[in-house]
Amino acid sequence: MVNVEVVVGFIMIILIGSVSLVGLFMITVKENILDRILIILVAFATGTILATALFDLIPESFHHLEELNAKGANIAENLLFIFVILGFVMFFVIERFIYWFHGHAHEKGEQLVCYTGIDEGDGSSLKRSSGVKGFALLNLFGDGLHNFLDGVIMMVSFLNGIPSGIIVTLAIFFHEFPQEIGDFGILIYGGFTKKKALFYNFVSGMIALIGGLLAFILSDVLELFSFFFLAFSGGGFLYLASTELMPELIKEKNLKKSIIQAVIFLCGIILIISLILLLPHE
Repeated sequence: MVNVEVVVGFIMIILIGSVSLVGLFMITVKENILDRILIILVAFATGTILATALFDLIPESFHHLEELNAKGANIAENLLFIFVILGFVMFFVIERFIYWFHGHAHEKGEQLVCYTGIDEGDGSSLKRSSGVKGFALLNLFGDGLHNFLDGVIMMVSFLNGIPSGIIVTLAIFFHEFPQEIGDFGILIYGGFTKKKALFYNFVSGMIALIGGLLAFILSDVLELFSFFFLAFSGGGFLYLASTELMPELIKEKNLKKSIIQAVIFLCGIILIISLILLLPHE
């Protein structure tokens, strides 16, 4: 019988996957307002993801290790940190692979992230490509792979308890929102119509369900799965926070905005620590 943690896990995965429909929001919101939202979300996502790795995923993996050793598994503690490093390196390899195939498209697509007049013939200097370009398809592939890993991480966390799942879901949400806006811009730039960009971006988001299903199946077969993937995900989250998101904050040169970002970054960390204290894991 499927337990409540699994049901809630799949519901949350669907909700996070639906963030891919943010393109509807992007089309209607004014550029200056959207810029302010993105500044807040990127800073907040950095804090939540970093805190989730250090205060939730890795400690929970260590807890699983202790339980396994209490049952006679005799697993060396160093293995946990090997899994953490493996997650960090794998996220690096995946990110580099994706970048080398469509990194330049991201650079161009970012110009469209807050652009509200993407239709052809609007007199803008930024025009959509004629026909669907390869980098747009590769962007969908890369985003789908990323969403698959998100689904695995979320399901493993919910299998570890609803409080853990909630914490990880919040961290993923604040990372996914700005990323999905960028992905939508890239698809438009790569030749997709608005409707097709929304549809395929949504399909890519729903690939997280496959990751969640795989995690659910393997959790029943492999006793070590949660121990491994919590540590692996912790390493991946460390990579996302320290090498993808934090450099975006450092780019800000305006003192006032930098102070605001720092405060929001700390608020993200405080939120996760508070949730861990208020929602003790099972």
